[in-house]
Amino acid sequence: MPPNSKDADVVIAERASKIPKTMTKQRQYRMVALDLDGTLLSTKRKVADVQAEYLRGLSEKGFHVCIATGRAATGTYDHAAKLQIPKLPIVCSNGSRGFFWSPSSSMSDNDADAEEDAKVNDNEDDRPIIEELFHHQVPKEVVQRTIRMANEHGFCIQYYYMDHVYANQRNETHYKCTQMYTDYTGVRIDHVDDDFKELLDKDHLPSKLLLLFDTKDAAKARKTASEEFDPTEATIVKGYCTWFLEILSATSNKGIGLRHMCEQLNVSLDEVIAVGDGCNDIEFLQMAGLGVAVQNAEAEVKEIADINLQFTNDDHGPMRILQALEEKGELVFQEEEERQLIVAAC
Repeated sequence: MPPNSKDADVVIAERASKIPKTMTKQRQYRMVALDLDGTLLSTKRKVADVQAEYLRGLSEKGFHVCIATGRAATGTYDHAAKLQIPKLPIVCSNGSRGFFWSPSSSMSDNDADAEEDAKVNDNEDDRPIIEELFHHQVPKEVVQRTIRMANEHGFCIQYYYMDHVYANQRNETHYKCTQMYTDYTGVRIDHVDDDFKELLDKDHLPSKLLLLFDTKDAAKARKTASEEFDPTEATIVKGYCTWFLEILSATSNKGIGLRHMCEQLNVSLDEVIAVGDGCNDIEFLQMAGLGVAVQNAEAEVKEIADINLQFTNDDHGPMRILQALEEKGELVFQEEEERQLIVAAC
């Protein structure tokens, strides 16, 4: 259900308190960028029907809806299918890759059926249509050093190349970690036993790497990775689960990925609302014109957000803030922009 006027006022209150008193012009936004896990997705890792319907309606009116996630591309397809927004902008792998997603011609128009099609179909004709926009890969030297480090300390690696995820599991803990990842995201993991040599020999460099380990080794893994790589060499991201870390190129994070996507869409960053919950969302929220943290967000995220919602991901927090801003007249739709241009030209 849409929030009543009291709900809207509560949501907007914190935002208003953060706007300088000298700023009298109403802010207007043309795009929302939404994190998935912990934000748009419920704790059951689903997009609620009511949110999917609302976001689809915004898109149909000319408002840009974008997904921005740490997940690999294939971990987004079922949720994109739920939204059923043609040419849906998606930033994945924590900003390393961006593309437009569209359903295949054979995908069902039914939300539930389309979501299931996106998960299970291996038929080329049933796969979504992907239009690549940008892809920033991890440098080969960083990949090789990560492999050496992982082997020395007994960590497992997941290697993300285009729509494939590979792993070099060597023991029961490794297989347990990769299975937990598959259970969490629905992404299939392919085993390799050559430490990714074939991929590297072909210069098939990854969009990101994951270091996987037993939860009790989390502090050791963070310390080891931080000592191995200077920030000018690689970006290290704490995973949303305690049993992995991410290694990206030094020029990648979700904020930079958002900027690249906005360039593709010809949208100013000041016109973007970003909604997130995890530490990998910090640059993402800082980059946007309005950074919003859901109630279940981590403390570090709430500290830098422009708005801290009183609604969690299970309370449909993203929809709530958008409905509140729409009620206040702060969402700009393409059809309204076109009318304004016509008036200005007369």
